[in-house]
Amino acid sequence: MKIEKFKVLLYLKKSRPDKSGKAPIMGRITVNRSMVQFSCKLSCTPDLWNPRESRLNGKSNEAVEVNAKLDKLLLSIHAAFDTLVERKMDFDAEEVKNLFSGKSRNTNDLAGNDGHRLRGTP
Repeated sequence: MKIEKFKVLLYLKKSRPDKSGKAPIMGRITVNRSMVQFSCKLSCTPDLWNPRESRLNGKSNEAVEVNAKLDKLLLSIHAAFDTLVERKMDFDAEEVKNLFSGKSRNTNDLAGNDGHRLRGTP
């Protein structure tokens, strides 16, 4: 499979702020012509969000903590993508999402564990 496009976009869902006024951070993975959206399970103060950089501005505690978590998330998404590319099989954005979130249908996970150990069997 030839990968023509791989992109990860993080954005703020301002239409659904929680009780404290923070908005959830959402993600979108695009692989060629397939796209999947997911929740990052993070939220932030909308005034701190920088949409161009897909991160929080400033050096406040909130900004530093959320940016560190976003960096980890992006690294795991790219690692999942690289793992799927190395397998030399066709895949779509949904499979990248499933692999990085731990819902992979494949027998190998990111650490290279076989499926038997993942299911708890010898």
